[in-house]
Amino acid sequence: MSIVAYLSAASALFLSFLIIVAIVRQKTHKVFQKHVLLSATILLTCATISNVLINIYVTQPGQSDQTALESGIVLTKKVQATFDYLFSITIGAFIVVATTPAVSTRKDFFAYMTNEFPNSYVFYVFIMVLTMATIVISPVTVTSTAPVTISFEPYFLFINGFAVGTLMLYAPFRFVSHMRRTNPGADVRRDAYLIILGITGFAVGEFLLEILLPNYGVDLRAPGFIVEMALIGLIAFAIREKSFLQELIVPEAEAHLQTTPTYDLERGFAYAVLERDGTESFEIFKDLVTHGAQGLCITRRSPKTVMRDYGLERTPILWLSRVASEKNAVRPSPPENVAMAIEHFVDIGQKGVVLLDGVEYLIAHNDFTSVLALLHDVNEKISLQDAILLMPMDPATFNEREFALIRREVRLLGPLAMEYAEPPRTSARAPAKAVH
Repeated sequence: MSIVAYLSAASALFLSFLIIVAIVRQKTHKVFQKHVLLSATILLTCATISNVLINIYVTQPGQSDQTALESGIVLTKKVQATFDYLFSITIGAFIVVATTPAVSTRKDFFAYMTNEFPNSYVFYVFIMVLTMATIVISPVTVTSTAPVTISFEPYFLFINGFAVGTLMLYAPFRFVSHMRRTNPGADVRRDAYLIILGITGFAVGEFLLEILLPNYGVDLRAPGFIVEMALIGLIAFAIREKSFLQELIVPEAEAHLQTTPTYDLERGFAYAVLERDGTESFEIFKDLVTHGAQGLCITRRSPKTVMRDYGLERTPILWLSRVASEKNAVRPSPPENVAMAIEHFVDIGQKGVVLLDGVEYLIAHNDFTSVLALLHDVNEKISLQDAILLMPMDPATFNEREFALIRREVRLLGPLAMEYAEPPRTSARAPAKAVH
């Protein structure tokens, strides 16, 4: 390998390292989607590493065996191509996850593949597997080693071209169809087009740099490494998740009434409102957001119902639901979905008040320990940002140990607070006075 090839490969590996770190550190409510993209990026990095290592071996000084040299070149191509198509299969899974609201976990993905069988992804995977089989069995002839010129069988070129075309069309097909169904905002559309550009650009680059140009003795793989990783970086940038939150969570006070608020809650704390039906929690929330506080409501109830019943028109409302497909729906599992929304809101808002209606629902779809960990993390953010967290709870749904652990993290409010407080920590209804 030339010094240029070494530098290009090193640059591509460094860029891939940065992308992997960025994806790992990414805060997103779509954890499974992040993991799929991370897997795809690692596969592409493996393709680059294998290509470099095999090239170093076959081009080392003193390599005089022409047959061994040609075999090494062919091996390089086949190994990298296999990794590339494994990447294609994984990035196809990423496309499915990104365009299917019902899929947010590995379990959801397999359920989707079973319930919707056959589907477009099955056909897509079939094409990629067929292409990998062709790579393994098809004879490849090295007609020249300086420069490297490789001759492929016509059917090999056809099948690989068909696979590349499938990859190029699959992303636009899924994303454009998804955008037509959901009618997202401009930011989401822009990010979707960036993902399409990254995936189709990679497909075109692979076909040109790894198959077509080597057939004519043109070797541009070295700069191709950098281009491919840059395109994957474009995809990682597009799913940074900010557009999702920025579009749905816009902190704004519902009103600025000049009357004295009914509830005076000290900021920087989480409050468990102990009641059977959540009525008082919503009344407290409405009282605060109509007196200048910026609110975020995360609820098990339909957002339209909440807006109608409590007259909330400006306050962002997220629907805590496992099956709802609306763009303002937040799935209960993993609980990081909810944590990220709350943390984003209190970071960008002022005088923030968060109503989390559905703690029992979160526990039912996760486990108590993970939801308690969520409460720990959110509590710290609430304290740092001087915000307020309201959580309606029915104490009867928790066992004694669970409720004791929750009680250590919150202040108690609501009609059942005096009954369950040990000792009483605050009254159920705060005195009517101005909020400081």
